[in-house]
Amino acid sequence: MNQRLHRGGVWWLVSIAVLLWLSASIAPAQETAPQTIAILYFENNSVVDKDKLDPLKKGLADMLITEMSKIKSLRVVERQRIQSVVEELNLGETDLVEKGTSQKMGKLLGAKVLLFGGFSNLFGDKLRIDARIVATETGLTLKAEEETGDLDQFLTMLKSLVKKISDDLEVKLSKVEEDQLESTKDGKFNGYVTYAQALNLEDNGHKLEKEGKTGEAAAMYESARSMFQKAWDESSGYEPAKQKVDEMTGLVARMNKETK
Repeated sequence: MNQRLHRGGVWWLVSIAVLLWLSASIAPAQETAPQTIAILYFENNSVVDKDKLDPLKKGLADMLITEMSKIKSLRVVERQRIQSVVEELNLGETDLVEKGTSQKMGKLLGAKVLLFGGFSNLFGDKLRIDARIVATETGLTLKAEEETGDLDQFLTMLKSLVKKISDDLEVKLSKVEEDQLESTKDGKFNGYVTYAQALNLEDNGHKLEKEGKTGEAAAMYESARSMFQKAWDESSGYEPAKQKVDEMTGLVARMNKETK
């Protein structure tokens, strides 16, 4: 009997140890599950060169997506998914900032939080960027941030904004991620505007391709490729522009192959 009790006691201790090990292994996975964030297009509130800077509504969001996607603790919705939802819902530029619409988009995109805002080109070659972090479920603004600086410090401002947003979301950056955000090489502001213009051409190409207009899509992708190349040159080497050049080159080749 004592032997049976001893075996039972050992089994009980082993069972407890296994349960404790499972609890310890599951907890970190739950704690480190990445938050999903969708970055919507921005408003253009500029008082200087308003029409010229209109492409930045989409471009600013795209560049923030690029920078925030480098943070492993965040799952950032790709811009093409956002663009697809915008087109499917037939949304206009003013619709995106409406509370009901933005919440609907957030739910469709599976995002826990939304990020959107506006930018203003001020007098004296100054730019101000305002961003709001909004809870998709409630529509409540969780945090608001802003950056103001010279036009040719655009990329520095963008990365500084990313660090602020990360803090607001209680995301701890790794040393590598911090280094990426601090090692900034600013280019000319016009290069980033050109990059934003190229994004519109790319989106037009995707739309034409979906409509089965292969030849027109190829021509649009080629225009986008040329514009991204110009952005690469003007911005003194903005890496995403170079990646887009390669991407558009591949799309043009595929479109031309399909038309033969």
